[in-house]
Amino acid sequence: MVRLHCKKCNNVFETEFFNIMSVHVGPYHILKCPACNKGGWFNFYSSVKDPVTWPVPEKTVTNERTFTEEELEKKRIEDSKYERT
Repeated sequence: MVRLHCKKCNNVFETEFFNIMSVHVGPYHILKCPACNKGGWFNFYSSVKDPVTWPVPEKTVTNERTFTEEELEKKRIEDSKYERT
């Protein structure tokens, strides 16, 4: 995997794309940035050391509130009102 830096949107992403038949000039290949969807010349031979910023990691939602059994039963009853049989 090659880590590339887009000069247009300043995102860093990783790609496995390396086609010998693609348009290139030395180490520079034309590639479309997945973040901004704009094309540009990317140097495939010098990998960027910056951390990956694209795709944005999804935040995990943590439900810190725990429901009591009574609240869970009320919620189950409320949800069952809208169920189709």
